[in-house]
Amino acid sequence: MMPLRRHLAVILLFAASLIVLPIHAATTSSFMDSDRAFTFEKGSGLYQVRFNYTGKNWTHADVAGIHIHTEKPIAVLPMQYTDPSAMQPGAVVDGRHIGKEWNTITQRALASRLEARGFFVLTPTITQYGEDLPGFQALEHFIAGVHKGNTNVQTVLLTADAHIPNAQNPIPGAQMLVTGTNERNPEWEAHLQRYMAPFYEAVKLGNRGARVRGGLSDEEGSSAAWHPLIERAAEYGPEVTIIEVARAIDIIDKAGSIQQGEAWASPLFDAIADAMQSWAFRD
Repeated sequence: MMPLRRHLAVILLFAASLIVLPIHAATTSSFMDSDRAFTFEKGSGLYQVRFNYTGKNWTHADVAGIHIHTEKPIAVLPMQYTDPSAMQPGAVVDGRHIGKEWNTITQRALASRLEARGFFVLTPTITQYGEDLPGFQALEHFIAGVHKGNTNVQTVLLTADAHIPNAQNPIPGAQMLVTGTNERNPEWEAHLQRYMAPFYEAVKLGNRGARVRGGLSDEEGSSAAWHPLIERAAEYGPEVTIIEVARAIDIIDKAGSIQQGEAWASPLFDAIADAMQSWAFRD
């Protein structure tokens, strides 16, 4: 038999653990469009998606709405970059691809800020679905499904731009890419830009603001085409953007390295989180 003193100690330790450990109610999701059949089902848990895809009309998302059972505003912070050997490694600096590293930094930084500001945050990654074309289609349809299934959703992806100009990006650098095939929300775009402007003034970098990029190619996945992540989701809500924080070479020049860019861009992360919060709770 356990001695009384030891028995009481065990009971007290157990009681203390109940007080210290937080109890999280699991947030769930459910699919809309249950009366329809969908060819593809990818992901798991909150990140599961059902959709149809034929390759035709590829800026449209034929997806089951995904309703997230939360009363909080929803922020979707995607990771779209792959390892250097895969499909979309991102900008190159000194022979090294930094897309995934920077997207990881920005996703983590914005997620912590938005959770503290009362958001329910989703952080889907291309790696969850596979770093190939079917994986991108699943990731992009998931984001579209969340916009279709909920109100008060904002999708923001923070990246680093390449430094070599081309036809669809003649002035690389800070810019806010928005939908070109769906109705835009100029009020939301201007709202974010007002909050972001002081950062660019302080670091003495230009910012092109909100603009449409793409439409110079009909080939899905082409850098000259519409961006399917933006277009598929914006069909169900225009508050979707890919924000190029700056050229990758400028981040390294200003901060010293991509890793140090997190501290350098901290005021920008704060500003974007504040802008998203004030938009979400504006009513």
